[in-house]
Order: sequence, then C-alpha cells, then structure tokens
Amino acid sequence: MSHKKEIVVLLKVILTLVILYFLVRQVGKNWADIKDYDWQFNPVYLILSIICGLAAFLFFALSWRGIIGGFGYKVDIPAAFKIMYLSNLGRYIPGKVWQVFGILYLTRKKGIPPEPAGTSFVVFQLFTIPASLLLFVLASQWDSRILIDQVQLLGPYSALLLTISMLAFCAVLVFWPAPFLKAANYGLKKISRQPLKFQLDKKVALTVFLGYFFSWVLYGLAFWWFVTAVAEDYPVGIIAAMGIFSFAYQVGYLVLFAPGGFGPREVVMGALLTPFLGPVAAAVAILARLWSIVIEAIAALISFFIKINNKD
Repeated sequence: MSHKKEIVVLLKVILTLVILYFLVRQVGKNWADIKDYDWQFNPVYLILSIICGLAAFLFFALSWRGIIGGFGYKVDIPAAFKIMYLSNLGRYIPGKVWQVFGILYLTRKKGIPPEPAGTSFVVFQLFTIPASLLLFVLASQWDSRILIDQVQLLGPYSALLLTISMLAFCAVLVFWPAPFLKAANYGLKKISRQPLKFQLDKKVALTVFLGYFFSWVLYGLAFWWFVTAVAEDYPVGIIAAMGIFSFAYQVGYLVLFAPGGFGPREVVMGALLTPFLGPVAAAVAILARLWSIVIEAIAALISFFIKINNKD
C-alpha cells in the first residue's frame, strides 16, 4: 500500500513538472516579445473586472443556494456566499477535497447535516461544469479561432458537432438527470460514501443550470475586462474571452493534482489566447492567475465578516 502511495505521489510530481515545463516553454519562447511589449494597466478596466468577478461569485453562490434549497434547507444569501468562498480556498490544497470539507464544516453551522451538504457539492459540480463547457462551445461557434483553428478535431464542422452534442448533454442533465446521478452514486460507492438521494424539480434544475451559465458569462466578462486592461493593443472579442476563460478554468479545476489548477489553466489559456494576443498570450495567462487570486482573496475577506448562525 505504501509503495502504491509513493507511486501516486511520484506521478503527481512528474505531471506537475511536465505542465510547468510547457508553461515555462510558452513564456521562454516569446520572452523577447513579452519583455519589449508596452504593458499598460488600465485601472478603470481592472476595477471593472474585479467588480464583475465578484458579481459572478455572488451568482455562483445563489445557484448553490437553489440546490441546497431543493433539500428543504433555507440559506440566506450572505451565508451562501460565505460557505462558497471560504470553502473555495480549499482548492489550493492538492486533491481539491478540502473544498468539500469546508462546505461540510460551514453548512453544519446552519444546521445542515453532512449528507445533503455533501450531495449539494456533487450536484453543484454536475451543473456548473457542463454550463461552463457549453459556454465554451457556443463561443467557438462565434469565433472559430477558439476551437477549429486550434484543434481541428473533426475538420470544419468540429465546433458545430461539439456544440450540438453539448446542448444535448445539458438538456438531458436538466430534464433527465437519472443517468448522471447513477454515475455519481457509482463513484460515491467506490469511495464508501452514501448514495445520492435527491430529486430536483425540472423547473428548479433549469433555473440552477441557467444560473450557473449566467455566472460563467459574468466571470468571462470580467476576464475580458482584465485582458482589455493589460493588453489593449490586442483586441479579444467578449464572447471569445468568455469561452476561453471558462474552458481553461475547468481544465485547471479538473486536474486534481494541481493546487488551484495552477499550471494546467495557464497552459491551456495561453494556447487559446495565442491567435488573439500573439507572443504575449502566455504572459497574460499568468497575469490572469494573479488577477483571479485577487478576486478570490477579496471574496474570502468579505466572507470572514459574514456571521453564520442557525436562525433563518
């Protein structure tokens, strides 16, 4: 067992080093252009990007509030924000499991038992990840440089096919979630957890899904303001920026060994931004990490001052 654990750790270290190699390679290859670029940080756009990012966080919290409400537990908006964005700090610990523990700890203060609280996190992932990927494929229809010119998966119709497939997937998720809950229960069984016992009204499910989709739109808009602030000479369309950010964010989130998705997110974002920003794309991707940390830190700071009690 100990050897297996050592092998897993070694693989994580190797994968991390490989990703960091590609990130350093992206920057190193274009270092002369990055160094000589006339960087101009527009403070108005930066402030707008941070405000918009915090607004997106609020809508993410509201969407989770809708999920936990489906279990019959009422959580006020400030408490929902605190639960989401204090627990969110757990993403920066390898494995991402500390985010779940944070939710369990904070929801207990609202009198919510561990099972519905843990299930709300699973359902949250079932809705928010497809919502962000749907935004990505829709954006690829708007600007082919995001997907077709980068990947060329299935020729000129790859973006259209992926968009139709993603729309169908999201429709099934909202109106017929049984297969996804069954898959989630299989995974929970493998880690000796109780299965999900959750029925979400289709109207509520649609509202939650649209809430998460709108949250990603807002977060993507915030990213567009940020890119405009730091690289105004290289215009990136609003919709393209939304798609690139949502996809790169999810890649980083789903790579469990990378704390906070650092490395994978920047590599993917740099690659997708290259058709728009040219040689400075990798540098903007790294700056975007610092920008997102600032927003998360402000959200966490706000959360510290929000009191949670059992009275609704």
